[in-house]
Amino acid sequence: MRTMMKKKSGFTLIELMIVVAIIGILAALAIPAFIGYIRRSKTAEAGSNLRNLFQGAASYYQSEHWTSSMVIRASSAAASVACATTAGNTGNSVGVSKTQIDFQAAGLANFRDISFTLGDPVYYQYVIGGGGADGMCGHMVNEDIYTFQALGDLDGDAMMSTFELAAGSDNENQLIRAPGLYIIDELE
Repeated sequence: MRTMMKKKSGFTLIELMIVVAIIGILAALAIPAFIGYIRRSKTAEAGSNLRNLFQGAASYYQSEHWTSSMVIRASSAAASVACATTAGNTGNSVGVSKTQIDFQAAGLANFRDISFTLGDPVYYQYVIGGGGADGMCGHMVNEDIYTFQALGDLDGDAMMSTFELAAGSDNENQLIRAPGLYIIDELE
């Protein structure tokens, strides 16, 4: 008789349904925030690599480049400074997955000139805009020289996100960059 009088312990069906509903509501709020966090973390790649592009370009701009020039029937070597590499892009496809860029490809000599290579796969395509035709040298003070871009499509909807860093020369003909990145549709 004593065993029959013992109260059974456990959760009722209503209590379990309430707990499941609360977990569902929390998940519905947390998942979109988590996805946005993941996308924002992927965009860090773009800013970091654009800064590396600028640093390589600044070093290239200040270094001497030897070219062969004709001087009245004689050939001599002349050093040039304030040189910019040619415009171009990495040519990799962009999307929700990373792609590997082959910096040894013939069309990427401009990236090698400024010592920009990436060993790991990336989400973005990188573009050097401006520069000069065939590595033009002799840029003047206060001149717009480069626009570096990172183009990506992190969510695969064919709308591109763009990160851009502009660079030019200052009064002392040093390569300087804009203070920040120009960003269009950061999380696309």
